[in-house]
Amino acid sequence: MKVPAMNILIVHCHFERGGVTQVVDNHAHCLQESSEIDEVALVSGPRQSGLQDATRSSALLWTIPSLEYDSLRDASLSVQAQADQMARELDECCQHVGWSRQQTVVHWHNHSLGKNAASPLVIKELASLGYSCLMQIHDFAEDQRPQNWAYLKEAHGCDRPQDLDAILYPNGDRLSYATLTTGDAETLERFGIHRSRIDVLPNSVRLPSDDLPDFDVATQKLQRAFDLPSDFRWMLYPVRGIRRKNLGEFLLMCQLAGGPTVGAMTLMPDTPMEKKSYERWKSVAEQCVDNIVFDAAHHEEIQFVDNLSAASVVVSSSVAEGFGMVFLEPWLASRSVVARNLPGVTRDFVDRGMRLDHLYEAIQIPGTKSWIADSEQQFREAKINAWKGVRSQAEVENSGTACERETGVAADWIDFARLTPSLQTDVLKRFATDAGFAKEICERNAALHDALVMMGSSATIDHNRNIVATKYGSENQRQQLLNAYRKAISNESVPVSGSMNDQTMLDLVEHSRPFYPCRVEQLH
Repeated sequence: MKVPAMNILIVHCHFERGGVTQVVDNHAHCLQESSEIDEVALVSGPRQSGLQDATRSSALLWTIPSLEYDSLRDASLSVQAQADQMARELDECCQHVGWSRQQTVVHWHNHSLGKNAASPLVIKELASLGYSCLMQIHDFAEDQRPQNWAYLKEAHGCDRPQDLDAILYPNGDRLSYATLTTGDAETLERFGIHRSRIDVLPNSVRLPSDDLPDFDVATQKLQRAFDLPSDFRWMLYPVRGIRRKNLGEFLLMCQLAGGPTVGAMTLMPDTPMEKKSYERWKSVAEQCVDNIVFDAAHHEEIQFVDNLSAASVVVSSSVAEGFGMVFLEPWLASRSVVARNLPGVTRDFVDRGMRLDHLYEAIQIPGTKSWIADSEQQFREAKINAWKGVRSQAEVENSGTACERETGVAADWIDFARLTPSLQTDVLKRFATDAGFAKEICERNAALHDALVMMGSSATIDHNRNIVATKYGSENQRQQLLNAYRKAISNESVPVSGSMNDQTMLDLVEHSRPFYPCRVEQLH
């Protein structure tokens, strides 16, 4: 008997340019050639300008205003009333095009992040109607996002973290989960979700164009667009410059590399808090970093492929990633990657055969014992203040990874990423004015300096390009998605609960990720 084809409803708050939208684009691309899928629909709030034209032509595109961020719409309804309305509207959209509830998978991205508090309740309502729901987690509200987590707790009227956990991470028939990394899957399993209900769905990786411009053509375009010296080297950081991207450290990398290297930050943030942080780093760069270009992807004559084609090296100073596309994508363009190591992300890549030779664990900043002690005290205060009014000081001090507590600091140095942004600014300014200090930083971080200014190994580039193309390509992604969707539809017989524990998701997530002050800085 022929199995009925599935319909896939992909849900997110918005489809503006960014990580989740890129993932959705890739999913739509992968699914359009599958005989097991009847139709794919994408649904979000009103913001949808980031979707590629090919995605718009291959999938249905629906708009439901109540899916928008709570901060950007009328939130006068109670969370439950909002959820009832959203569930009804989503169901009506599906019924209008003749989709069977039992053969429809609702693939919801970042339902628990705290951007739209009603989302978890909507998912439970849809499951009760007969829809199979796959909740894909890219980021956790519990991962150093105290404002998000506190907002969710208040919005749902929860007195205890355990009560909020029960809402954000429901367990039951027709409910499944997907994560980007094995580490996040293990966190959900430790929480109590049965492992058979969790799929690891690493992002597929493909360049936005199969035809990259010639290196010389791209460099000439950039030279004209940004008035650069003729001998410049393009050191590309292809991300949106939000706080967790650790822009202060990228400025330090520019200082370490020195001329003729020019660092390029591609995208500006689009939320008020992130914009304030970004503009502050632009101001700092004007004072002490002369080999950097901001907003490199916003020039009307420059495309992303121009930036990538002109790059001599692609870098990342980020202290937290959901997946870590920057560790993979550049290899397809034969560009090597130099980046801060994020073990929770890079472990999967190495396990799949990647040779990531230029990952660094820390950037050593020398200092006196008293300065290092004061810097460590500011580190602790930043963490306590971030969760003030949300968690007790004792809870905060006892949280975090062993790596956070035991590494990144020694008798005569401290990792740059452990410094508060204010102290990072002091270091950058001193580097620019104190030749002895700058020389010592370069000497202590000689391997990083060399990786930034030298050409990558052609053998490593060829090896990694092949790994990315085969293990993170569209065909691999298609099979992983189809497997997750099949399981989601047929998982009524799968055990609901996994291991039981007395830890909250807040505890579990915090113990799997180190804290860095740049992530939680509040500028007013």
